[in-house]
Amino acid sequence: MVMMTFFLRLCLTVSCLASASAWVSSNRPAGVGRFGTTTQLKAVETVSLASLSNHEEDGTKVAESVTKWLDQEWIPQQVHIDMAESAKKSYIACRESGRDDVGDILMQIADDLSDDWDKYNADAFVNAWDIANYVSDYLIKASGGEGCECSEAIMD
Repeated sequence: MVMMTFFLRLCLTVSCLASASAWVSSNRPAGVGRFGTTTQLKAVETVSLASLSNHEEDGTKVAESVTKWLDQEWIPQQVHIDMAESAKKSYIACRESGRDDVGDILMQIADDLSDDWDKYNADAFVNAWDIANYVSDYLIKASGGEGCECSEAIMD
């Protein structure tokens, strides 16, 4: 599982680096290209959840949304509630420690679920990353941001 987390982080890093439209050499001023033209660097912007201030309430809404989504997608099961509660705890722990970046929270939720996956594996029809991606879509929507909408629909 550690290797999967490392690989995902490596892929995200490579993806972010590859998204830059130009590399700036150290012997040229920043923004000036090879032929003296200016270049525009494109980067992935982080999504901040600073606008969501009631961590306990927001965490409860996250858990309720995850449970509704899984129950609608599959069948109502206790494991859905358990996984949603894990996501809630991860979210609250991140926010209370001052972390408000959706990417950080996504990684923490996936890591925490993966660490305890033996509890969920027998009954779950999804994996830790499905839940973490759903929560990130939920949080982006809740903060008013524009997301990638990896999930079909966000349950309110």
